[in-house]
Amino acid sequence: MLRLNKSNPAQTIAIHLDTTASVDSLLLEYSQDYDLSSGQIDFDVNETKGKYRIGIVSGSEVPANSGQYTIDIYSGSFEPAIWGTTPNKWETITDVWSDFGTFQRVGGLLRSIRAYVSGSNDVAFTTYESPNEMGAYTTYND
Repeated sequence: MLRLNKSNPAQTIAIHLDTTASVDSLLLEYSQDYDLSSGQIDFDVNETKGKYRIGIVSGSEVPANSGQYTIDIYSGSFEPAIWGTTPNKWETITDVWSDFGTFQRVGGLLRSIRAYVSGSNDVAFTTYESPNEMGAYTTYND
């Protein structure tokens, strides 16, 4: 099982594949088991050790909600946008045009794995402090 933490700025993960073929990037398509929300993570392979692909995942790419996920792993490739076919308006594109496009899956499913995401549903507590913390109360039992 893969463990991802939303609150970490970056984390190194290793993904085991049944092949030793060279893969530069992977596409991780995730789906939460509870509400079926889905998305994808672009995963650049920084190092290969045998059948393990090692890379860094940013906390901003990790799913927003904590819980159990199923992740389908595919080879990935960046496909540059083609002028006149993108649904985005010119004013909304903030990237250099040559960097604008989508990361898409290439080929068939390489593997499905389970993942647990944590660190995103933590409740923020507000503490109120005063110089006089000598309050008292009385309880009565019958």
